[in-house]
Amino acid sequence: MLNSIRWRLAAGIVLAFVATLAVLFVTVQFALTRILTDDLDDKLAEDALLVQAEATLAGERWLESGPDSFGQGIIDHARRAEGRPPFITVIRDPSGGQLLSSGGVQEVYLALSTGDIARVLAGDEITTTVDLPGDEAGGDEYRVQSQRLSIGDEVVGIVQVAQVTEGVTDPVSTLLVILVAEGAAATLLTVVIAVWLSRGAVKPLQRVIDVATDIQAHDLRRRINAQKQPTEVQTLADTFDAMLGRLEKAFKEQEDFVLDVSHELRTPLTVLKGNVEVMLMDPALDPGTRDRFDRMAGEISRMIRLTSNLLYMASADAGRSPERRPVELDVVCLEVLRQTRELRQDVKVSLGREDQVTVHGDRDQIKQMILNLVENAVKYAAADGHAVLSFYKNGTNAEVQVKDTGPGIPPDILPHIFERFYRGNSRSVMGGTGLGLAIASRIARAHGGHIGVASEVGAGSTFTVTLPLAEDENAGESPETSTA
Repeated sequence: MLNSIRWRLAAGIVLAFVATLAVLFVTVQFALTRILTDDLDDKLAEDALLVQAEATLAGERWLESGPDSFGQGIIDHARRAEGRPPFITVIRDPSGGQLLSSGGVQEVYLALSTGDIARVLAGDEITTTVDLPGDEAGGDEYRVQSQRLSIGDEVVGIVQVAQVTEGVTDPVSTLLVILVAEGAAATLLTVVIAVWLSRGAVKPLQRVIDVATDIQAHDLRRRINAQKQPTEVQTLADTFDAMLGRLEKAFKEQEDFVLDVSHELRTPLTVLKGNVEVMLMDPALDPGTRDRFDRMAGEISRMIRLTSNLLYMASADAGRSPERRPVELDVVCLEVLRQTRELRQDVKVSLGREDQVTVHGDRDQIKQMILNLVENAVKYAAADGHAVLSFYKNGTNAEVQVKDTGPGIPPDILPHIFERFYRGNSRSVMGGTGLGLAIASRIARAHGGHIGVASEVGAGSTFTVTLPLAEDENAGESPETSTA
């Protein structure tokens, strides 16, 4: 499924959406955190300014007696300013020592390094985020800002103000929950839309696939005939149609050529065979000449069978259906038996089980099918081997069985023996065109039947043709009288 263009397209859309959504979430979180943190820093600067204003009001008293007697009042007054949220305040001397604080904040948590003290006294503002335990802080995260504290032109210390960061973290956390929930819902919706869009995108391609799947070598008239499709699909469909047109023309020319050649060859071969047989009837022939004429007659018969096979394949590829007439299968099998007994002198061809059987079909084709099977058995049988031809009724079917004592067919070759022009390793040793079994299988299918094969290497093979009985035979046959 992952190799499908449809699912890859849908997955690509969803992944692109999720990646975009993730980038958007990170950007929004960062921007909102930055905005809220800047706002909090501005508030801390205002808090520090309030303390600075209270210290300025104290003026000379601060300079004369220090903050000990009234400094705590300055802190408390600044923290109670109207409209201001409560904040933590720490006042340090110029050396960094803690003088006063609100809420009992411990010194260690807001202590400044020597470098930070120097920067603050020089006029810089230092802002950090720390966790402040204690009675007032309550163990929360705080934003702390440190500034120089001056009265007039004289630097009297350092003021540190801190506010809890809930105003930053809580809105960001809430927004993230909302974004994740909406993102999940949007992703599910995107999956549905992506599948729908990808299905529509590949639907024109599916028609090309369906037509290509249905087309066979004997049915090249099919066309896609795509109209008003996307440019790429339309180009593909038009190219495919053009290719089918060329293939149809080439196959038609090939069929015509094979038909013409087969017809042209059959007549002179038949005449030649007749003349050879007439010459063999001469009793004055010496043994050497008679032997050469016998071999010549055998080769002519083989060429006639080859042209018959080619003629049948060309006719079948052209889509011509066989005739439907009653055929006495037992008579046809006996003819094949007489015709094949002389193929090899060292192989015995005999009859096995015999029944009077009638089927419907083309007599010549049925004979050719059985002849091909018997010839195949005789050809591959071992010396002093045996081929047995049987024909009988089996329920509502007629069966023709050809059993040989040949070398058998290897399991890796067995699935391919009915393919046109196929020859396995054992077949290539004996030669042949690879058409005999393919034609036999095609004739059986054309007559509503099939061919099965059972083979064991070293023990021979058994080919069984199953054909429907003629209707009058079916009517007179009962299940009780049928035998396998």
